[in-house]
Amino acid sequence: MVRNIYVIDTSSLIKIKPEDYPHDIYVGQWLNIENIVKEGRLVSSKIVFEELGKRSDDIYEWAKRNKSMFREVTLQQTKLVKQILDTDNFQALIDLKATEGQVDPFIIAIAREKEKRQISLFDSNEEIKKIVVTEETINPKHPNKIRIPFVCKHFGIECITLFDFFRREGWRW
Repeated sequence: MVRNIYVIDTSSLIKIKPEDYPHDIYVGQWLNIENIVKEGRLVSSKIVFEELGKRSDDIYEWAKRNKSMFREVTLQQTKLVKQILDTDNFQALIDLKATEGQVDPFIIAIAREKEKRQISLFDSNEEIKKIVVTEETINPKHPNKIRIPFVCKHFGIECITLFDFFRREGWRW
């Protein structure tokens, strides 16, 4: 059995901000999202949380209530980011002049990071598949532009949009 874990980028969280998808109207959507967070199947980086904190909208308030989904940067992630940036000119994934942010390689690193989990008698056959959720796309006019989907493709990581994530989970409202 495959257990999908979704690693969500800032762009996808911003797309579903409560101002555009109010909690009182999209009740089922928000319940589904919060349930998958509680299951540990929707994760992101602490750097995404920090990026959201610079915004003046309700998605940051939602993120604070669901802070458990935002993972601390680990030594393994840092090593994976170095490998990513040392590969095929992938340094273009980040802005070398920026002093903060730079979450994209960490989203990919979380997707590549090995999960530490206790295997019980009931889930010993469970396979974990990590999938990146981002609104970035590969531009047909510039298919080699270094963006999250391009790097994910290089490393064999599935990369989908927010609405593809909803479809994958079979959610309807």
